[in-house]
Amino acid sequence: MKKSLHRFGKFYSSVILNFIGIFIFVGIISVVFGDCGWMPNENIYAISQFAYSVVIPVLIAYAAGNQMRRDKRHGDSERLHAGGAIAVMAAAGMILADSECGILGAMILGPLSGMLWEYVLEPLVRNVKAGMEMLIHNLVAAFAGSVMAILAFYLVAPLLSAFADVLLLGMNYLIEHKLIWLLSILIEPAKVFFLNNSINHGMLLPLGVQQAEHLGESILFLLETNPGPGLGVLGALYIAKKEKRKEYAASMFVEFIGGIHEIYFPEVLSNLWLLLALICGGAAGNFCFLISHGAVTGAVSPGSILSILLVCSKSRILSVLLGVFVSAAVSALAALMILKIQNKNSVKKENGKETETISEKTTEKEMIAKIGFVCNAGVGSSAMGAALFRRKLREMNISGIEVEAYPADQIPDQLMLIVCQKDFQAAVPFEWKEDKIYTVESLLNQTEYEAIIEEIQRRGKEKA
Repeated sequence: MKKSLHRFGKFYSSVILNFIGIFIFVGIISVVFGDCGWMPNENIYAISQFAYSVVIPVLIAYAAGNQMRRDKRHGDSERLHAGGAIAVMAAAGMILADSECGILGAMILGPLSGMLWEYVLEPLVRNVKAGMEMLIHNLVAAFAGSVMAILAFYLVAPLLSAFADVLLLGMNYLIEHKLIWLLSILIEPAKVFFLNNSINHGMLLPLGVQQAEHLGESILFLLETNPGPGLGVLGALYIAKKEKRKEYAASMFVEFIGGIHEIYFPEVLSNLWLLLALICGGAAGNFCFLISHGAVTGAVSPGSILSILLVCSKSRILSVLLGVFVSAAVSALAALMILKIQNKNSVKKENGKETETISEKTTEKEMIAKIGFVCNAGVGSSAMGAALFRRKLREMNISGIEVEAYPADQIPDQLMLIVCQKDFQAAVPFEWKEDKIYTVESLLNQTEYEAIIEEIQRRGKEKA
């Protein structure tokens, strides 16, 4: 179950991360030129609305449709894949029928179109007569796209519209009765299982946009993007684990200023009791937003305090800041209580385990010339870990080693060693042998890289 949720969240995260800049663009245009913005301008504001309702759904549909390609890593890249094109045609029907549900529709129709092509249509036309491949493939794709567009217009759009209306009514009911803090019970655990982008951009954002059209702002933009709960848990770990304070300080900066929530997910996944702290922090923050009328005027992406303030009207800045810091404080206190209550002996035993060495893990003696740091999307902790490792190599005057960051589903075959956090090892494709994978507690802890450096130096001496 945990692995399936991880893969589901990873899929949509990898799709949406490519278009984060467009979400930020929509937010900036909305807060500056919207009806309640700093410099209202109807024409410029219309640009952001067109991008949100048409451009983003089309891009998500295309990317999700293409993402369903099998065997991406094993020489199958030349084969025509029309999943993205079919998804765009389906999205056209969806957008025309109900543009407000465009993003959610694209997140459903994109993968379905990709799977339709990959597993049904392409195998049927794979062995067409030589010279006719391109024509037949495109005719089949066009026919399939037409069917998908009609289904999207007459079936998917009405269903999603009704679903969105029910959700919006539920949200309004919770807001009116001051119960919106209950949503943290669902949102915070879902975030940790990498469903954060799916929840925010697929559900809360469309509902928030509908609410903002009537009120000029919405609290829904803050429910998932609030960095307070994650900041609080990292702060508690900073206080409780003195030996890793530098690492947690860096993680707190990335969470609060960078808005990359994925930075604290591995910590919570390794100690699921911390979910309670996240839920408490999220509930406290949401309740604070509610009673102090904290809200923002547009989409927040990524969940950075800077992004939040960028789309926050001047009259709401104090309310929003109060909600963020209250959620961080409550989350930190709850996490500290959990860490103290937990069995100290088991913690000591875990910390007392010997650190594995590369020599114990690997049997091959060739030089380690290409190392990959792997995480969920290849742009968060793995990118920072790779940068730290490259700096470590420079400090040790070691050259000739390529170090890059990769998402777990796009690891190139040429890698000689994979470095990932223990909680991510299950996400590494099964064809990678265990002796090629080196796990660490945190990709931001440079001391855990010493074993890799020592093995690189040892093999260099042996070769010399």
